[in-house]
Amino acid sequence: MQEKEIRLLFKAGVFESCQAIPIAMSRGWTLKFITHNQEVVTLNLQRSATEREFKSLDGAAAVARRVGFDWLNVQIGELKWREKVA
Repeated sequence: MQEKEIRLLFKAGVFESCQAIPIAMSRGWTLKFITHNQEVVTLNLQRSATEREFKSLDGAAAVARRVGFDWLNVQIGELKWREKVA
């Protein structure tokens, strides 16, 4: 789903949380948006259906902030924490 569509769904109150998950060691991060029904929505590139990848956690957090989230849940294996993005 495109960032613009995700922003509209956020304003409609569809999402419960946003998660940053590493793609592979030193490869980058991806964002997953969790709905209140526990469905997962992924952020895609603008010109294709490929999942968007971020080189840094800061880049992923900036997009989560643009969408409207105040907190970002970060998960690396069993390690989980929350980052304030706003």
